Amino acid sequence: MENKRYISTLYSVFDLPHNEELHHKHPEGSRDKPTRVMMVYDRALNRRTFQVLDHGLSESVRKRLECWLTENSHICDAINGLS
Repeated sequence: MENKRYISTLYSVFDLPHNEELHHKHPEGSRDKPTRVMMVYDRALNRRTFQVLDHGLSESVRKRLECWLTENSHICDAINGLS
């Protein structure tokens, strides 16, 4: 008898790669830090949310990143790893 397991809630914290646009948005002195993001996936609600944890970025930049990640990523990428 096979015992299937499912993920109910998945939390993932990762760093976005550096790029020029993000580099110029950081205040002076914090440019060397990566942009850290938290993803939360709720299977029951079939909802995935992102939160940019880097508060050195403005609110509008953080929201744009969160929207872009929501529209351009899939939960399988987080579970199976990015190729």
